[in-house]
Amino acid sequence: MKKMIALGIGASMLFLGGCVENSAKYRRLVAQVDSLSAVSAGQNQELESIYADINDVTAGMQSLREAEHLLLLEAEKETKGSPSKQQLARLKNDVQAVTEAIAGYKSQIAKLENRTKSQSAEFKRMIANLNAELDVRAAKLDELTTRLAATNKELAMKVEEVKALVRDMDALDKVSKEQRMKIAEQDQSLHTAHYCLGTRKALREANVITRQGIFCPPIVSSQAQQADFVDVDTRDFDAIELNEKKAKVLSAHPEGSYALEAGEDGKLVLKILDGQAFWQQTRYLVVMVG
Repeated sequence: MKKMIALGIGASMLFLGGCVENSAKYRRLVAQVDSLSAVSAGQNQELESIYADINDVTAGMQSLREAEHLLLLEAEKETKGSPSKQQLARLKNDVQAVTEAIAGYKSQIAKLENRTKSQSAEFKRMIANLNAELDVRAAKLDELTTRLAATNKELAMKVEEVKALVRDMDALDKVSKEQRMKIAEQDQSLHTAHYCLGTRKALREANVITRQGIFCPPIVSSQAQQADFVDVDTRDFDAIELNEKKAKVLSAHPEGSYALEAGEDGKLVLKILDGQAFWQQTRYLVVMVG
């Protein structure tokens, strides 16, 4: 009897189960469960993607910290020394690259915020901390950019100062050269003398000598300086070969300051014994030969 009752109950359960599974309400419940499972799976996948992006940003932040530290050390070294335009330009480009990276991470964080409609308190704190650190990094880069701009301006001023100094030095060098040339010319003029050799006839025709009377000896003409004289440097002019056996010095030179000496061939040589005394009265030497 009991066995028959159990069989009856089992059959009733199977019948009821089959009826429930075939009911519309059951099918709706199953569909809702499947939908919730799909939504849950999608949300889990979305969260995994979000946290993967957060991990990427966090790793990038560490790279930013290291890059910023190196930039600060490099900038400190360059600004303390005498950086070149190339060094400053390289630093400026590096700062710009890090600044662009910060802007990229900010944009990535903003997208993360927009992807999650309902955000937990922990997620909000994480995003806020990332944004805060990015703001700190950006502020330091702004400060570094300002320092580099000031250094670049100072370098430009120094370049202009150097250019002005070079111009002043060029001007001074030009004046110095002109003064040296003038001094050299004056020195040469102070040590320049002139001589003229010739027969009585040649000297007279050249208006180098003249006679005041028939029995008066010839004297140097007042127009003698207009004739063709040979220029000499008195510092190294101490003798002149006259190539004649007879000669007479007509210009005014003190006795004892020179001598007319004959060589082995009998031709005379004018030797200047005391140059300072010899050229003291006149710097024009006139010698009549023949």
